[in-house]
Amino acid sequence: MSAKPDVAELPPDSGFLLKKIDEALKKRADQSLRELDLTITQSHILRVLDSQENGTCTLKELERFFCVAQPTIAGTVSRLEKKGYVEALADESDRRVKVVRLTELGKRQNRLSREKVQETEWQMTAGMTEEEQRELKRLLQMVYENIR
Repeated sequence: MSAKPDVAELPPDSGFLLKKIDEALKKRADQSLRELDLTITQSHILRVLDSQENGTCTLKELERFFCVAQPTIAGTVSRLEKKGYVEALADESDRRVKVVRLTELGKRQNRLSREKVQETEWQMTAGMTEEEQRELKRLLQMVYENIR
């Protein structure tokens, strides 16, 4: 009777490694953002809004950018609105369209959360040269484009 292989010794496939990295990064980022009353997903929304003219996006634009369903993005925006970080308003030209706008408090939280996210980025790339960091980003972008 042959012994079963130790699961820890099996070489993981790339998809599994990416999943584990994603889970670990999300956990670490959420922990560091907790003091700002944000999750990593919420901080990404603040970052996207802050990068837009007038700090606004439609819900539909956010859905497309994050590749999530309307109820998912609407729920996250609703939580951000309750915290005072964003305002959700009807578009002036089409009342059916919901526009999300970053508040001054949201801009401040975005700046603070960017610092926290950068700390996580430094931890993730510790020991890598700048060239290796650029190569990692290039390869990850390539993987994303291939799988998308």
